[in-house]
Amino acid sequence: MSAVHELLDRLTELGATVRPEGDRLILRAGARPVPAELVRRLRRAKPEVLAALATAAAEARCWRERFTARTFAWAAARKRAWRDAQRLAWSDLQNEWHALHGRRWPASQCAGCEQPISGRPTVDLPDGNRVHLEPVGCLIKFGHRWRGEADAALAALGLNSPADAQSSAWPEQR
Repeated sequence: MSAVHELLDRLTELGATVRPEGDRLILRAGARPVPAELVRRLRRAKPEVLAALATAAAEARCWRERFTARTFAWAAARKRAWRDAQRLAWSDLQNEWHALHGRRWPASQCAGCEQPISGRPTVDLPDGNRVHLEPVGCLIKFGHRWRGEADAALAALGLNSPADAQSSAWPEQR
C-alpha cells in the first residue's frame, strides 16, 4: 500500500474525510480531531492525494457505468424484470471484482476454513483457490466471504447493492 493510501486510511479511521475541490483539498474532521502531524503529511502529499482521489473517482464512475450497462443488458436483451436484471448485474460485478482484487490463499490452505489442506480431498476453484471437499461448509463459507468482500468494495465505490442481491438463488429458482 502506498504512503498516500496509508495516510487516507488513517484519516478515515479517525472519521475524517478528504475531498478534492479544484486544486485544493477539503479536510473535515470526524468525531475525533485530526492530529497536526497528519495535517502536515496531507499538505506535503497534496499532489499525490489529489491524483489518488481523481483515480478513485474515475474507477468508481467506471464501476457504476458497468453496473448500469449490465442491468440494461440483462433487462433488455435477455427479457428480465428490472429487479432481477439488477441482481444479475450485481453478481456480474461481484465476480469481476473478485477476479481482479479477490484474495488468493496458498495452495496448501483451505480458502473456506483457512486450515491446512493436509492431504484431504479438495475442490480447485476457478479463481485459483482451493477448499476442502468435505465438509461442504468450507465452500459455502468461502463464497460468503468473497462475495461480502466484493459487496463492501463495490459499496465503497458508491454502488448500491440490490436489496436481495446476496441471495444465492437465481430469479427463476424462486
